Amino acid sequence: MCWIFAYVGETDSREKLVNGLKMLEYRGYDSAWMVGLTNSSEVFIEKAVGRVSALATKVASKSEDTKLYTTGIAHTRWATHGGVTEANTHPHVSTNERFYIVHNGIIENYKEIKASLESDHTFYSQTDTEVVAKLIESLYDGNLKSTMEKVAAKLVGAYSLAVIDRENPGTIVGIKLWSPLIVGEATDGIYISSDVNALAALAESYTILEDHEMIVIEDKKYSIFLAGEQVERASQEVEEGQKIDELWNFTSYTEKEIFDIPSVLENVWSGRINFETKEIKNETLDALAELDIDRICIISSGSSYYAGDIGGYFFRKFAGIPCQAIISSEFLADTFIPEKKTLYVFLSQSGETADVRESMKIVKAKGCMTFGIVNVVGSTIARMADYGLYSHAGVEVWVASTKNVIAQVWVLLMVAVALGKSRDMQISDVRDLIAELSELPDKISETLMQGPHIKKLAKKYSNYDDMFVLGRNYFYPVAGEASLKCKELSYIHCEAYSAGELKHGPLALVSPKFPTMVFNPMGKFYSKTVSNVQEVAAREGPILWFISKNDTHNELYTDTIELSETSELLSVFTGLVSSYLFALYLAEALWRDVDKPRNLAKSVTVE
Repeated sequence: MCWIFAYVGETDSREKLVNGLKMLEYRGYDSAWMVGLTNSSEVFIEKAVGRVSALATKVASKSEDTKLYTTGIAHTRWATHGGVTEANTHPHVSTNERFYIVHNGIIENYKEIKASLESDHTFYSQTDTEVVAKLIESLYDGNLKSTMEKVAAKLVGAYSLAVIDRENPGTIVGIKLWSPLIVGEATDGIYISSDVNALAALAESYTILEDHEMIVIEDKKYSIFLAGEQVERASQEVEEGQKIDELWNFTSYTEKEIFDIPSVLENVWSGRINFETKEIKNETLDALAELDIDRICIISSGSSYYAGDIGGYFFRKFAGIPCQAIISSEFLADTFIPEKKTLYVFLSQSGETADVRESMKIVKAKGCMTFGIVNVVGSTIARMADYGLYSHAGVEVWVASTKNVIAQVWVLLMVAVALGKSRDMQISDVRDLIAELSELPDKISETLMQGPHIKKLAKKYSNYDDMFVLGRNYFYPVAGEASLKCKELSYIHCEAYSAGELKHGPLALVSPKFPTMVFNPMGKFYSKTVSNVQEVAAREGPILWFISKNDTHNELYTDTIELSETSELLSVFTGLVSSYLFALYLAEALWRDVDKPRNLAKSVTVE
């Protein structure tokens, strides 16, 4: 799984390609590569295993090369086929060294294609992408556009491809199926990218390609084709919200994005909720309220799955609608039984998550209702959904999702209340909840002020290799998300359980060297959770409690993180934020690269 960037214009492409890859690096950073062409077909190639900075250093070391490479393609890789080696790093090149290619996605039938080409071509890598480079040469008919149409007809899988021809500098051809591909237009040239965010500081406008479409850039202009016919489509202006913010005084983008959460909440409800009249007003939600829905199924992956699981409690409590959260890869593995009165909700930060996207494709093929909650405007899932709302979290720069998870949970709460209002939820209850929601940004800001205290505790708990995270009801999926963040950022082995399940086996692991984190704000299950965790204390297991600020049972606790004084429901938000700070500072205490955790990528666009 990889991310691509390309440029054709009047200036040298090398610096532009390196900067473009830096904007894409949060989506994959095993290795990086670029190739540039001059107008006289001279080639510049550079590869580097590791971060884009390694590639940048190599490119900078060749400053004596003053040729003008006005056409270029580049790539940052997250390894799927083949190890992290220079041989497996893109670009991949045809046997005659004429065609260079970058690829995002997976070619599922690459072994069959490779077998058909091995008699005429020698392969030097383990990747599926190299097969496409050889296939282009094999099928070349004198025209790169028509050749790529033939190539696309033979490929099975998900892909976005960009190809340059050494004998035709100034020309780039790109094709896509399921993997994102975006063209940006600027005064100094034309860009191609896997992500609109990488274009935000470079292009004035952009156009998103649809599946099976092809882009042809030549003579510093571009055209889009579908089945050989040119497609006319208006471009969109790059908006301020799509640009990556400065880091300012924060130590990492992960930290900055956690501290962005109060302002993110205000973005999420802007234009959707009126705090003066205590009303939710939104055309999409009004349309949903008129649908005949008797069940909700939330399909998502990773952190979005935990957000969806929290949302399930909201739909059951406020709307009285049965709701199930399903991991998208498990949805794909199971037998789908379509239900016409079920609303299928799909969560994805990027709007390109492969398992979620494929699940939506199956649901839509059966004529069922689909609702998307995504962060990236114009993404595939956003365009496919029958209904949808953006999470409006702003650009998440680095791998671990934080502010978008909070935004997703808030959107799910808003949808649940809007549906509840059209059913049996009392208007007075709606108004009371909205009044309380208005205080949430301030409550989260109070939580963030505990940073120094949480950092001190994180330093203490960084000495352990294993941890449990416990919670009940709303706080069971909160515990799951907290556990995931600790794993992602610190690499500490961390497992989440329902507090009531501890005695059913996991308690065997508890010891003085195996601590437990417990979410237990004041609420319905407070006393039961205290009782459960006393079993840990009896075995001398260290315990870190996340408790309400007004909790008076201080004699029970050793280490505590206090959640701002609010209802049990809104403690979900403050609990998540405090767990994000703990995971961040835990990782920093262990000297982890919190923005770029090992082995991970921001958006998983292949299954």
